Amino acid sequence: MAILTEVQFMHGFFNDGRCRCLSVAPADSSLRDMMRYGLLLKVKPDGFRLLYDANHTGSPRSRSELLYRDLTIRILLSLEDIDFYNYTSPLSIDPVRQVLYFCNRPGRPFLHTEEQVFGSDVFETTPPCKRPGRKIVLEPSERQPFKKPFAILDLRLYPGLENNYHIFFQARSTWWNYILVGDHLTELHMPAILLQSDKKQTAGSPSTQPFTGPSTIRLRDSRTGISFISPAPVEVRENPAATCTLVEDFDQTTGKYKVVIATLPVPDGRIISRAHTLNKQPDLSEIILY
Repeated sequence: MAILTEVQFMHGFFNDGRCRCLSVAPADSSLRDMMRYGLLLKVKPDGFRLLYDANHTGSPRSRSELLYRDLTIRILLSLEDIDFYNYTSPLSIDPVRQVLYFCNRPGRPFLHTEEQVFGSDVFETTPPCKRPGRKIVLEPSERQPFKKPFAILDLRLYPGLENNYHIFFQARSTWWNYILVGDHLTELHMPAILLQSDKKQTAGSPSTQPFTGPSTIRLRDSRTGISFISPAPVEVRENPAATCTLVEDFDQTTGKYKVVIATLPVPDGRIISRAHTLNKQPDLSEIILY
């Protein structure tokens, strides 16, 4: 068997960029075409390879000969990680009535409409949805009659087929919210939290940025705490690229301070808090320090 094309799943949340959250299987109608034309789907943890029999029916054939048949193979993608939506940039998708739809286009190495999966890749499913909008028909499956796919990929096998494709999901960005609760922390003089990112800074952008705060908030158990919120949403990562430091006697004019905790714990990327503080920021990653 020789490689016809390869598709890799990628995600900005993971350190190595490889997304191992999806399982794949051909649609029933495509499975029949694959058997007829000597095609095989070889699944990998982060994608798949589509192979072809170079000696199908006893006669040698080249990749180009097969591609001139201009087939379309439908691949169904199922989501295997229940935390996927927590660390993925919001897609505004209704898992009951909508799916992501991907396909290959001439000259593009990615299978979505933009350079990453976006809202424009969301389609209504028919049947049973009768709402207006872009629709895609779901084929009944004999193998999994009650399971709706997370995404549908139509892979056109034609002379312009690329050797490699990818599907890229962007990591979610959240507001980091540190809350000081312990007495030894709430009594600090002029406390501040500083954000240090290891990402390359743009011209004129400071390498260290203070969080917004302090502000006093009331917790669910009626205790009060001192809240700090990041100056901008921070990308959620498996191992975050940002480091936060708790300091006191912070002078923003001179930049001088005294370090209290050099490296603060970071949010769990798989948990997104919907807690409301006085700042009322959405998508909070909340960290309480006792």
